[in-house]
Amino acid sequence: MALWLSACAHGGETPEGIPDGPQATPGLEGARVGKLFECFATLQAKSPGALYWVSSLKEAEGYYVATQFQYLPIRKYGGYEIVIFSKDHAAYYWMPGAQSDATGFVSQGVHQVEAELPGHEGTVHLRLDKRYPNAFVLTGQGAELEGSVQRILPRQLLDWLINEELHELTHDGLNFQSQALRSGVLREQVASWMKDGAVTSACRNISQRVDKALGLLEEALAAPGTPAAR
Repeated sequence: MALWLSACAHGGETPEGIPDGPQATPGLEGARVGKLFECFATLQAKSPGALYWVSSLKEAEGYYVATQFQYLPIRKYGGYEIVIFSKDHAAYYWMPGAQSDATGFVSQGVHQVEAELPGHEGTVHLRLDKRYPNAFVLTGQGAELEGSVQRILPRQLLDWLINEELHELTHDGLNFQSQALRSGVLREQVASWMKDGAVTSACRNISQRVDKALGLLEEALAAPGTPAAR
């Protein structure tokens, strides 16, 4: 049953902090954010359904919202928090009822929130359905949402953490395309997405792991039966 939350005012300055978690992948320092973002954004533009838990924001061009997390040290925050990010900014948000370090109680059902954007004076309006203990589903967005809305504030997500999450997203996105090619599902569509070389250009030389995933995709693309290989 949908649960509509009443509006709640938040005062004071925007809080800062990050979820706990060790740095993991060597070389993914701040200078890598742009390259990782370009790879992710290219994959998302070509095949938005591959990373179904990440959506572009209609009210803020160049911004995305993630409703669950793939990088292992921050997976526990799924179901308590969301992340909004762009090429230059990233923040996480406690959903109504959440507290520090994935504690508190975030009820199942629909939550309507107005989120202040990181690095931007605007806000976005989101309808998020907590259907699973560790994830939300974005079911609507835009100022035309009906019903009461609760405001949520950005908390700074450091570069190395958004790097690691983007690293997982790019790897997952490339693997999805490889699996689609090898299984025959969406074979022609994937071949069409890859034809202009944009994915290869954006995703090459990020890390050994991403290069391996890209290589497997290129192998699958060249395999007999793939339209581009005929």
